[in-house]
Amino acid sequence: MKKIFLIVILILSIFMLSCSREKAEIGVLDLDGNVVRKDRESAASFTLTDQNGKKVRLEDYKGRLVLINFIYTNCKGTCPPLLLKFKEIQLDLKEEFKKQTALISISFDTEKDTPEALKKFAEKQGADPLFWTFLTGSQAEIDKVLQDYQVAVRKGPDGEFGHINMVVMIDKDGKRRYDFFGYDYQTEKIIERIHEVLKKRWF
Repeated sequence: MKKIFLIVILILSIFMLSCSREKAEIGVLDLDGNVVRKDRESAASFTLTDQNGKKVRLEDYKGRLVLINFIYTNCKGTCPPLLLKFKEIQLDLKEEFKKQTALISISFDTEKDTPEALKKFAEKQGADPLFWTFLTGSQAEIDKVLQDYQVAVRKGPDGEFGHINMVVMIDKDGKRRYDFFGYDYQTEKIIERIHEVLKKRWF
């Protein structure tokens, strides 16, 4: 009986160990808890409208590393720090990596953030149109993107939006590599990950 009990305990221990290893490989927190390493899941496709009124698909960026954030132009709270990170990436990323990278800001304020408004905003941000694109769409289109990327957004009675602050990194094969949460981490951490993925040719 004692021998059977020991065998059962051994089997359970092996099972628990294998489960813990599996969990460690999917959605691992990194960089002081700000970043989740994804398990190379495919990034959800979308078709939206850019600041020039042109239809843009995620597939149009295949072959480039893509960073996506979710903002609205009248935001006075957390969006400015998110946009600042993209400005710093545009400024600090080495040219050799910049050619292989694209920044996308998706607005969830479908009423105010028209293509015309986004174009003025992009110019105000000093966004390089060859490197940094601003996108909008119908309410249904934006709602689907937010759902697909697990971005919680809620509009308050004052017209302000409460939302998750997140940057998504997608490799050139359309696989989701990292999710950066919050805005209290250094931009260098994103740039390090860009260099890491591109240098190691993980895609």
